[in-house]
Amino acid sequence: MRKLVLFLSLLYLWPAAAKCQQEQQPSGSFSRDTIKIGELVQYSLVFKHPATQEVILPSEKYNFTPFELVQKNYYPTSTENGISKDSAVYTLRTFETYANQQLALPVFILHQRDTLKVFAKAKTVHLQQLVQQVEEPLQVKADLRLATVEERFNWPELLLWVFASVTLIALIWIIFGQSIKRRYKLYRLRKDHVYFASRFNSHKDRFEKSGAAASIEKGVSLWKNYLTKLERSAINSFTTKEIVEFYDNDEEVNTALRICDKAIYGNLHSESEGETNLALSMLRRVAKDRYRTHRELIKNARFNR
Repeated sequence: MRKLVLFLSLLYLWPAAAKCQQEQQPSGSFSRDTIKIGELVQYSLVFKHPATQEVILPSEKYNFTPFELVQKNYYPTSTENGISKDSAVYTLRTFETYANQQLALPVFILHQRDTLKVFAKAKTVHLQQLVQQVEEPLQVKADLRLATVEERFNWPELLLWVFASVTLIALIWIIFGQSIKRRYKLYRLRKDHVYFASRFNSHKDRFEKSGAAASIEKGVSLWKNYLTKLERSAINSFTTKEIVEFYDNDEEVNTALRICDKAIYGNLHSESEGETNLALSMLRRVAKDRYRTHRELIKNARFNR
């Protein structure tokens, strides 16, 4: 019973398929009759059909053998008097060596759950033979001239060097980072102290020669600014009493600052220049002692970790 139904279905569909192939055959054509190997050629496919029919033209996945698809261009469907026209242009090329090469593309007609494939008539294109006769054995022609090669920057090598350099620097920092930081701190500490001592001595010498109160004021201001940076505290904004308290009521700091204040604000340095010189020397000694203390703290930091 099942075979009978299948047989009747084939009898019903066969005339319809034959009619479609006879009445609705697509038209295909090449843009020219002769081509060369690898040369581009256009193949046009046009199909006219009732507007109620759903039609699909070959896509880029279709096998165009013996040709290769390079590009496809589809055009919108146009309808007139109930007849629709679908068209597409395929840009092809071939690397086969056959003298005559044919191509017949189909269109796919969707009919309910069935798909009918209707082919256009096969069209032939002729391959132009550039080599008419091949000599055996083949003659090899040597060309020993050096070809000019464009110089290119070696980016992979650069990236490799950058990666190696970063890795090396990271390893050095991991191993010697603390030592490097400590040495740098000691270098900056010594440089700042040498700069301070040089300028402070200049103000002290100028006071010894001229006895000007301005030299004392500049020296004390320089001393406060230096200790502000050294102690990392706003000593330059402290009063004399606050500075003395900051240094735990150090007698030398207290005596030196009060003598300098008396010389600056009381204008009494002319009576006791020797005492003022001594006070400046005491301030210089305090700064040097604080420098040495901080230097030892930095040196011994690695042992206290």
